[in-house]
Amino acid sequence: MSRIAVVGAGVVGVATAWLLLRAGHQVTLIDRFKRAAEGVSEANGAQLSFAYSDALASPAIRKKLPAILLDTDPAFQIRAQLDIEYWIWGLRFLRESTSSRFEANTRYLLSMAIKSRDILAELMSHVELNFDYVSSGKMILHEKDADVMAGRSIRELKASMGLAQELLSREEATRIEPALEMYPDPISCVVYSPHDAAGRPDLFCRALVDVMRNQYGLDTNFGHEVNRLICNRGKVTGLEIDGLGCKSFDQVILATGGALDLLSPWQRPWGALWPVQGYSLTGRACLKAMRVSITDLKRKIVFARVGDEVRAAGLADIGRMKYRFDPARFATFRQAAVDAFGASFEHGADVDLTPWTGGRPCTPSSKPIIRAGPVSGLYLNLGHGTLGWTLCFGSAQELLEMMQLR
Repeated sequence: MSRIAVVGAGVVGVATAWLLLRAGHQVTLIDRFKRAAEGVSEANGAQLSFAYSDALASPAIRKKLPAILLDTDPAFQIRAQLDIEYWIWGLRFLRESTSSRFEANTRYLLSMAIKSRDILAELMSHVELNFDYVSSGKMILHEKDADVMAGRSIRELKASMGLAQELLSREEATRIEPALEMYPDPISCVVYSPHDAAGRPDLFCRALVDVMRNQYGLDTNFGHEVNRLICNRGKVTGLEIDGLGCKSFDQVILATGGALDLLSPWQRPWGALWPVQGYSLTGRACLKAMRVSITDLKRKIVFARVGDEVRAAGLADIGRMKYRFDPARFATFRQAAVDAFGASFEHGADVDLTPWTGGRPCTPSSKPIIRAGPVSGLYLNLGHGTLGWTLCFGSAQELLEMMQLR
């Protein structure tokens, strides 16, 4: 039985800790926040998009790049930085946006999503977790027939992998999800994934942490920053933790992009990660709020029903490494969400919609970094971008298999 530290208690770190405990290891979960999922996992889009784990870099993004650079596409924003790592990441992102690379990357992500879906289902069959989970499917709204045709090869790929998707007319989709009656714009076609789901990642992480503590002996060090790795003869032997001193471990897993600060500049996966900043809001659901998760491709906003609330998330801003909340960008996002499905959630001037922003560390290919670190006993499981909630168990399983082979 190994003593393993997992640094980062978002969805990826919590999923990793769960599989390690189930495999018989002694696990300590560490995070600088006082609770699990108070970082990027706190208020993401809530969708578990197992059939829509497409890579971000794609021919469609490449085609829209002039509009994005000219700041005419409100869903995306690119701000050039005087940082060589930013430009290396950007060039790699462009390289990954070819048709062949997009398809290969998406195939990999879908296979990981399927693993994640199955592990989550197995977990939920044995452990009672309350996180507003609902398997009500997902609808992707296409405004133009050309966009539907352009995605045909990827839909065929998904079908070959056993991922069910249906093409529906607006009328057919509205019979399943009446909230589409409120959508103000034309819809040429709806791609419906009946087995996709949604749930609150923050509640999930906290509920599972409680189970792991009470039933599996998980040790947690929350509210403490890791200051440095302790190494001896090229091998990790422990961590120095602020307020707790030095603790010994046989292996250490970095499950958050912020933990890369523990590595020296020449040890980091240089040019492989950059934050893609997004925003979300959460409002009380109205009587006619959607039950099926919805992706509005025109506005690049996802909507999910979580309990008695509606979560909307969107925007993809690439710029500062140290991002910040931008009230103007949130206002743009808020208005777009209201324009699309404002009848689904309360949004008056005096209503607090719980504004949130997070910078999701993303790789150019959207494939997370799952590998051994630069010193023996150190492993990386990070860089999931916008897909952390969907991929967390699949990536944890891949890491565990790799660790067992070494």
